[in-house]
Amino acid sequence: MIKTILSDTVFGGLSAIGAALAFAIWNLYLQRGLEKGGGPQLTSLTLSVSLVVTCLPLTLWLWWQGALPPLPLSGVGWMFVAGLLTAGVGPFHSTHATRRIGAVRTTSLRLLDPFFAFAIAYLFLHEGLTAGAIAGVVLIVAALALLQLDRKEAAARTASPRGVAFAVAASLYFTVGSVLRKLGLTAIPSAIVASLIEGLSGLVVVLLTLAVSRDLSGLREALRPDRRDFWRSGLAAAAGSFLIALALQRIPVPIAVALRNTSPWFALVLVPVLIGAQHRPGRWVWMSTALLTVGMLLIVLR
Repeated sequence: MIKTILSDTVFGGLSAIGAALAFAIWNLYLQRGLEKGGGPQLTSLTLSVSLVVTCLPLTLWLWWQGALPPLPLSGVGWMFVAGLLTAGVGPFHSTHATRRIGAVRTTSLRLLDPFFAFAIAYLFLHEGLTAGAIAGVVLIVAALALLQLDRKEAAARTASPRGVAFAVAASLYFTVGSVLRKLGLTAIPSAIVASLIEGLSGLVVVLLTLAVSRDLSGLREALRPDRRDFWRSGLAAAAGSFLIALALQRIPVPIAVALRNTSPWFALVLVPVLIGAQHRPGRWVWMSTALLTVGMLLIVLR
């Protein structure tokens, strides 16, 4: 029994770290794609299609084998709402953030996820404040101040205050999405089903947007050869979504979020490889990421 629990915990932790790497690659390829054009609609479309194309055959195979778990409406509902946030609203804000402040800064601000989880617990679950949590919040504020120093040394296009606001909002949406996905996985213990429903949720958002705008150019744009980086980012994000769902099945939300939030360090290392040395982060970004990491740990380990 202990061996099984330990194995599940280790597997869940490794899945969360794998998700961190996948999400870092997602943001870096997204920046490469944005430099050639495109926008939030294309981001959600490529992510959602990648999830559906990879997970639908697996889901049908599980159903054919009789291995698909029951699908209670409550579980489907939680997963669908989570998908609206993580495949629709979250990527929309993350795309605008990446366009304005770059992939590294956007990914670094994902370290705010535990802060939002802590704030939600404090406001709605009435969890008490601790010295460690307060210190973590102070370090997060200091880290955001360092990003403002970085702003003074960077071009305006990559250091927009609005970009920081979009990144902070994306962090909030992804955090709430993780909590809702955990509720869905409690009712339907299948990472494949969770990822498929997330993809379908994202497609609903994209199709509604296209219907309202009555503009189908976004669908044609996705097929252009110069949009391959968006598809690479979509596949990376799909892998990250599946891996974080695997992690949430096995370990608590705060631990899964904390391990997933190692993604900024992957991004810092991979920047020169994937998008070029000219995007190498400055000293304030490194220091801000370090402070955000320490603040995150103080909040998670409170």
